[in-house]
Amino acid sequence: MSDERDPIAFPRLTEEQIEIFRRTATEMSLADGEALWRPGDTEFCFFVVLEGEVEICDGNPDSKSVAIHEAGGFTGDVDVLSGRPAPVGGYAKGKVRLLQLSAEALREIVRVEQDLGGVVLLAFIRRRELLLNMTGRGLLLVGSAFDPDTMRIREFLGRNRVVHRWEQPEEEGTARLLEGFGLGAADTPMVFLGNQRLSKPSLEELGERLGIRLKVDARQYDLVIIGAGPAGLAAAVYGSSEGLHTLMLDRTAPGGQASWSSRIENYMGFPEGLTGSDLAARGLVQAQKFGTDISIPGEVESIECGPVGHRVHLRTGETIDARAVLIATGATYQKLPIPGFQEFEDNGIYYAATKLEAGFCEQAEVVVVGAGNSAGQAAVFLSTHCAKVRLVVRGDRLNKSMSDYLSYRVERIPNIEVFLETEVSALRGDDHLRIACLKGPDHVPAEVACTGLFVFIGATPNTDFVKDTVAVDRNGFILTGDSMRAYWPDSRIPFFLETSCPGIFAAGDCRVGSVKRVASSVGEGSMAVTFVHRVLAM
Repeated sequence: MSDERDPIAFPRLTEEQIEIFRRTATEMSLADGEALWRPGDTEFCFFVVLEGEVEICDGNPDSKSVAIHEAGGFTGDVDVLSGRPAPVGGYAKGKVRLLQLSAEALREIVRVEQDLGGVVLLAFIRRRELLLNMTGRGLLLVGSAFDPDTMRIREFLGRNRVVHRWEQPEEEGTARLLEGFGLGAADTPMVFLGNQRLSKPSLEELGERLGIRLKVDARQYDLVIIGAGPAGLAAAVYGSSEGLHTLMLDRTAPGGQASWSSRIENYMGFPEGLTGSDLAARGLVQAQKFGTDISIPGEVESIECGPVGHRVHLRTGETIDARAVLIATGATYQKLPIPGFQEFEDNGIYYAATKLEAGFCEQAEVVVVGAGNSAGQAAVFLSTHCAKVRLVVRGDRLNKSMSDYLSYRVERIPNIEVFLETEVSALRGDDHLRIACLKGPDHVPAEVACTGLFVFIGATPNTDFVKDTVAVDRNGFILTGDSMRAYWPDSRIPFFLETSCPGIFAAGDCRVGSVKRVASSVGEGSMAVTFVHRVLAM
């Protein structure tokens, strides 16, 4: 990795830009081999290199080099802003002279200095992409591919863009590592983070150690956002940038259903398309830039609606006081009511098609179920990783609910086979999914090889936790706006996104009448903040 190869990740600062940093920086010098920070450090600083070089390494200065920052360069990636543990270390290479800034000082410069802030944020985002695409970096997860808890942790790390490597306990080197600690396969899944060792951690414990989950008990906020999908992220960006003390909670990871998409091609401003994960990562950095507090996992158990302000109760027992609340919890993918589905849900069934899931099915045969754009995008993406992709559609033609451009593309990829008027009737396997049974016209085989079943058949709203607090329709979608007048006093009319409880809003896929598109969710999340301001001003 070098600045010649990637000028976005490794820009060279001008003298004028360095002077901007100097205003709030401390100048310092380090001798050869001294650490600026080490892997696992959480409160590490941002450094501008004035003279000499800083080497980024996996561990100590003798370990494998990741990158070198020369004079005019700067250190860090998104973890400087988020406060997560550093996945790599930074060390002086020779005698070095530096400017040192705290994370808060850097955040203020990024907020105020638009051009310089853009250079820094683009570099941070790109550096994290480069680290995620490199092998053998970051924390170590040890666990079996057939262990549901291991897969749950790996998904959590992947969706939260935590740099990590994964090894199975059966591998010779990994077995020796466990033996050195007096441990065995029965103690896995295990996470090694710097000098810390976590055996069978819960996601809450892991989130706390990674700095992703905050201790929020008894805190007070202007706005609490529940759900970090496109609607929630947009609200976090607008809320924090407009001065609201904002907290965003999510039970798994940023991005919601959008983060499961391998490519979004119809989002305005990105004609070349972008992955849902990239969109979520950029939204998260924007929210952090403006100071949003983010806690993941943060699963809400209930909301207590008050006449002025509300109380949010988390599953962990923590409580949060909020002047206003935005529910942006989206929806959950529906499951197939067929034999074998529950048995293999953690061993071969997926609700997303990203690099993470494709890695489990490399050069294998898979089945995609669904007829919408999500299913089509998944089939196209998987065709580049898998030997064979079978798209199973209940309808009699592909472009009935799929965009024309996408159905046209699907039909012309050689290793995608489309089965119309067909359903998956059962699943079979051993310790992992192996066979999908099909029911359809005579030419459709009774069963096909299936290492991975990718399901995109619609979703139900994630609103069970608020059904006793706000009004919902018979399908569980939250009612908002004019339809809420019956619940309200005559003093005012509810705002467009306001629920039956004044000061509690809903946006995105969990709301009745929402348009199930990323752009629409972003718009609703942004709009909700306008209404929050009006409520808080009353």
